Amino acid sequence: MVGPFTGVLLNHIARETENVLKTAQFYKEIFGFQNIQTPKEFGDSVVWLSLPPSHSLHIIKRNPESRLPESPFTATDDARRDERALPMAHHLSFRVSDYDAAIELLKEKSIPYYEKTQQEGRIKQAFFFDPDGNGLEIGNWPIEQ
Repeated sequence: MVGPFTGVLLNHIARETENVLKTAQFYKEIFGFQNIQTPKEFGDSVVWLSLPPSHSLHIIKRNPESRLPESPFTATDDARRDERALPMAHHLSFRVSDYDAAIELLKEKSIPYYEKTQQEGRIKQAFFFDPDGNGLEIGNWPIEQ
């Protein structure tokens, strides 16, 4: 039996969007991502962002011909954004060092969110959507998780 890949590290996450600049700005304002050099061959259809020290997010102009699953763009007509469904659905999750300040920023930006707690209230989580309908989570987990 062959084992799992070895030496695996997360390189980047890619999100497709109709509006590359708007989505990139959202991730910069909400999570503190920073622009990094994007290869010129992508033109203005891609923006690469970095969350120091090591994680990258690639914001990609949506290809209308693509019908890949798990994308807000392939959702059925009766689909709706429901933050309460995100804990058991596709989402990206980020640890934040100041959970209360993060919640205040969501409020300031008028971003609807759903909160829940775990471990007798010690772990706080909030679920919300980016401008394109991709699920996101923030939480105050200990660093060792």
